[in-house]
Amino acid sequence: MDRSGSTADRPEFFVLTGPLGTGKTTLLSEYLSFADTSDTGVLVNDAGEVNIDGAVIGSDHRNLALATLDGGCVCCSLGNDLQEGIDALLQARAERRLGPPRRIILETSGLAEPAPIIRYLRAIRQVEFDVRIVATFDASGPTVGESFLPHYASQLAAAQTIVLTKLDKISERQWARSAAEAQRFNPLAGQVVTDRAWERALAAFSRHGDRPFARAPQFSASAASPSRITVVFAQWHATASWEAISEWIENLAGFFGSRLLRLKGLVRPDGYLDPVLINGVGDAFSPPRRIRVLDDIRLGVMLIMRDVARDELFQPFGVENPPTVRIR
Repeated sequence: MDRSGSTADRPEFFVLTGPLGTGKTTLLSEYLSFADTSDTGVLVNDAGEVNIDGAVIGSDHRNLALATLDGGCVCCSLGNDLQEGIDALLQARAERRLGPPRRIILETSGLAEPAPIIRYLRAIRQVEFDVRIVATFDASGPTVGESFLPHYASQLAAAQTIVLTKLDKISERQWARSAAEAQRFNPLAGQVVTDRAWERALAAFSRHGDRPFARAPQFSASAASPSRITVVFAQWHATASWEAISEWIENLAGFFGSRLLRLKGLVRPDGYLDPVLINGVGDAFSPPRRIRVLDDIRLGVMLIMRDVARDELFQPFGVENPPTVRIR
């Protein structure tokens, strides 16, 4: 999702997503209450005809630069709604003689899938954003089952950060079980696991790499994925060319379509001094970019997929030098 070039000076665009009833509005309200939001703008989307969440937040934070997207679920009816919402935020801040926001938070409806939103953000005319996806996960809910798919799985798989909510409703001994359950959907995401509202809110919306209360992802070979979710690791031989790697990824994405929820990793094609970052949410891929990393970093890409048969994953997808594929 990051575009090529430095992201240090870009404004942040947080996409706050998560299943219905998992505490997105509560998390956002906590952040607006505890953080310095003088440089923050908020967009609120609700799938219904009345944007209740937007009304609640607007009532509680009257000095906030706020715009509501009332055209239905933002991923299904984007049109010009997102552009117009950003225009409204910029105009509101200009009227108050404030500079452009350094941070915009979009609270999506519980039905929204992140990929169309990420794809549309690239067309925003004013500015390029450092995009982050934050997903809420109800730790007090029942064990994740068939009802979580497909869009709930897409939300969790797309996230860089998963925030466990409603931890106050369960014992601390159950926290680890809930965290492991969320990790099964997305082993790439960091997690925020605390029942202190201010800690949770600040960690959820802090700048990348500066989340003092967030946990790094903990990979566990014993944590089996939900029955319809498959986590795969693909690794290329050192002689693989960029053409072979990119063609395999493109063909795989075309074959699996919406069943590919997330793809992220580093590859070092033959002849390249630095590895290349590949990052995709659904069918929305960022431009590949070279980055400097430590020599001992593990190369390869991790894929989070749903409803795939085992034999589908081991196809060469039209290339002569396919990667070695392992199911986690």
